[in-house]
Amino acid sequence: MKPLAWLTALVLTGCSAAVAPSSPLPTTLSATPVPAPVVDGMVVIPAGSYPLGSDRVLLKAFRLDAYPVTTDQFVAWANASLSSLVNVRGGDPRRWDGPLNPIERDAVRDATGREVFTTDDTDDDSRVVRRDGRFVVEQGFGDHPVNEVYWWGAVQYCEARGARLPTEAEWEAAVRGVEGRPFPWGSAALDHTRAQYAESYGETSPVGAHPAGASPEGVYDLLGNLYSWTSSLDRPLPYRADDGREDRSSRDLRITRGGAHDEPTLSATDRDGYSRDPFAGHHHIGFRCAAGV
Repeated sequence: MKPLAWLTALVLTGCSAAVAPSSPLPTTLSATPVPAPVVDGMVVIPAGSYPLGSDRVLLKAFRLDAYPVTTDQFVAWANASLSSLVNVRGGDPRRWDGPLNPIERDAVRDATGREVFTTDDTDDDSRVVRRDGRFVVEQGFGDHPVNEVYWWGAVQYCEARGARLPTEAEWEAAVRGVEGRPFPWGSAALDHTRAQYAESYGETSPVGAHPAGASPEGVYDLLGNLYSWTSSLDRPLPYRADDGREDRSSRDLRITRGGAHDEPTLSATDRDGYSRDPFAGHHHIGFRCAAGV
């Protein structure tokens, strides 16, 4: 998909801290390192040796969205991409040979027929509605993290920005830092000022609503609210980027990390998030984008 230049600018601007969450980045944090500047909505995570499970992995520096992608941002991209999407009005037969869950039959798809996201017209968990050949956001959910986006839809959104999904190793590096902290914010105990968890089904919060849960580098909402898609296949650790787990053509399960609003507790190291089928939308999975430096 090759978005117009104005689309890329629109999406990048929409992901900046000035537009997505109403809360500004804090000017100081009680831990080191000092938060990196937010450029195009992304924070630089420095190169280093990072813990992943019981092992460590060497990573190059990378950029990561300071906030998860919101429903407003995703819908802006979808509406600017109408010419590349199939089944915008609903009812169009599915045209590809991949796995199919019966509840996903009316999903919005790309030109190959592969599912991109679901709408509230057929899935009550989605906060996006078809209307007059376009998409609108359900009232009150524009600044919430977008859900019900398939893995392939998250890939396409990020690529429209010249970005990509983070690997599992990059996600955990952003959460734990080189020092292996237990939570993004450090060692202080998990509580409801730091993350959205132990809530009712579907009870997400606006992006950036828990500033006390930010990492020292200035990345928000890494734990709770919604799980996050990663680019990585569900393979055992230790992590090796060259062992096939980053094969984008695979149809196997993809790793999600971070926990959700309806999880009873949250862990920086949990890899056992449920419902990671890349060919379905999920009420409890969202995403953010990453890029090289």
